[in-house]
Amino acid sequence: ATVVVQKHSKVATIERSVAARGTRVYIDCLQNVPGKTLATAYSARASAYAGVSTPLGWQEIDAGFDRTAFTIETAPSRFEEAGDLWASLKKSKGVDLERVTRYARKVRSRKSEV
Repeated sequence: ATVVVQKHSKVATIERSVAARGTRVYIDCLQNVPGKTLATAYSARASAYAGVSTPLGWQEIDAGFDRTAFTIETAPSRFEEAGDLWASLKKSKGVDLERVTRYARKVRSRKSEV
């Protein structure tokens, strides 16, 4: 999360306070530990509008969207129309998390030396 925020600080943050993060995307690294739950793509979310975690295409993001349009009622038809935007991930080789962790530790230790 810190590497993403360092490289993309205008659009990403690890700031938990909604007011303090503004329009930036919150990278919730605190959920990425044993015993915590994690919402994945197509997960129903606890919200007043019964939202669903919905993958979006870059065109949709660039055009702007209303997050309340993605609900447990609309998700099935969207999936039929747009297809599974995460399908390619099933075929990807993934990421070597040990390598990423070593890199993150290196970056962190360099910062502490400064």
